[in-house]
Amino acid sequence: MLKDIVDYWGAGKATYEPEKIRVPTLMIQAEWDQDTPLFMGQEVFSKLVNTSRKRYVVIGDGTHTVAIEKNRMHLINQIQNFLDEP
Repeated sequence: MLKDIVDYWGAGKATYEPEKIRVPTLMIQAEWDQDTPLFMGQEVFSKLVNTSRKRYVVIGDGTHTVAIEKNRMHLINQIQNFLDEP
């Protein structure tokens, strides 16, 4: 893990290529996430050009730990709805 941080994240290199993803993809970010700001998610989302279906959701009033915050049910519902779709 530390080697990946140095070799990839520290060097500004991606560890994967979003263009190669071909499965349905759900991206969820929280509005106040300082670890992965919205512009970063939007950049990755724009590169998902080969997915069969994609969705980008922003959860308001949340941070990087939205899964344990007051709006966690919004996160859970978005995931479940995505999985339930054909």
